Amino acid sequence: MKPAQLGNINPHLAPIEEDLAARIDVVFDRCPALHGFSVRDRAGLAADNPAAALECNLYITDVAIHPDLGDARSDLIYDEIAVALLDFIYTRPEAAQLLRGRTFARARH
Repeated sequence: MKPAQLGNINPHLAPIEEDLAARIDVVFDRCPALHGFSVRDRAGLAADNPAAALECNLYITDVAIHPDLGDARSDLIYDEIAVALLDFIYTRPEAAQLLRGRTFARARH
């Protein structure tokens, strides 16, 4: 007897959205002080807003970290976000359009 086919985590999400959600969940799990961040296009950046460059003119910005961990540990969180998003972009080239203009926040349950 074959086991029943498992459904999607959220049946309303497309497979690429499901993949993105899983990757972002890992980032939040690995970085408990991270509360949220945005991915913006170069044109959407304010001149005084700190941002970390990705690919395809995308930037990580509006990173909310609490409590303040200091520059060195905050940089590690930026790196965690960047690695996850770059891996997503490289494995799924259509992902750049999906990321542009998105904000990700820690969900409280």
